Amino acid sequence: MSAMPNVAALDGVREETGASRPTRAPLVGLLVGTGLAMVAAMGPLVSAVTITVGVESQVGDASGLPDARMLPAALEGVGAVALIFLLTRRPAGRLRAWCTALIFVSLGAGMAAQGAHAVWFDERTRHLALPWDVRLLVSFVPPVSGLATLHLVVKMAEDLIATVHQLVTQPPAAGEAPEPVSAAADPTPGRYLDARVVRLLRANPHATWRVVQDRTGLSDATAKRALTAARRRLRTAPQEPPAAGGDGPAG
Repeated sequence: MSAMPNVAALDGVREETGASRPTRAPLVGLLVGTGLAMVAAMGPLVSAVTITVGVESQVGDASGLPDARMLPAALEGVGAVALIFLLTRRPAGRLRAWCTALIFVSLGAGMAAQGAHAVWFDERTRHLALPWDVRLLVSFVPPVSGLATLHLVVKMAEDLIATVHQLVTQPPAAGEAPEPVSAAADPTPGRYLDARVVRLLRANPHATWRVVQDRTGLSDATAKRALTAARRRLRTAPQEPPAAGGDGPAG
C-alpha cells in the first residue's frame, strides 16, 4: 500500500511558493511607477543641466577661454565619465578611490564656478568681471580635466581589450593538452595571480571570469586578469602525479 502524501505539508509549500513569487499586478505597477518617476525626474535634471551649463559658460567667457562651453564640458565631463566608469566597470582599490575623488572634485569645482558667478556678477550692468586669480585658476581646469579623462579612457580601453580577449580565447577542450607557454614570455604581471582562481580552474577548467568574480568578489577587470594569469600558470606548471589507487593497471 502506497503512502498517502501529506496534504497539509503540500498546502504549506504551495502557500510559501506563492508568497515568494511576485504576481503580475505588482510587477506591472512597479514598471509603471518606475517609468513615471523617470519621466518626472527629467524636468529637474534638464533644468539643472541648463542652469549649470549657462552659468559656467558665462564664467568661462569672463575668464577669456577661447570657447565659453569649454568650462562646463571640462568641469562636468570628467565627473560624468568617472561616475559612468564607477557604475559600469565597478573598479576596486585605488582606481575606485580615484574615480570617487574625481566625482567629488568635479562637483566641488562646479559649485565654486557657480559661487564665483553669484559673487562677481553685476546685476546693474549684467556683466561678469572676475579677478585675475580666479581667471588664472579657471585656465587650469581644461588641461587637468582632459588629462584625468584621458586616464579613465585608457583604463576603459584596457578593460575592453581584456573583455574581447576573454571572448575570443577558447578554453581547451576536455582531454586536449593545452599549448605550453614559457614563463619568460608570460606578459601577465604576477600580482594578478590568485591562489583561489588557480584552485577554481583546477576544479573547473571551463570557468569564465563571471564565475571567478562570483566566487572571489573581484572586480570585472581584476577577475579577467586573474583568470588569464591562473590559466597561464596552470599551463606552465608541471603535471601532478596521479593519486594512489587511480585507474592504473591492476597488480
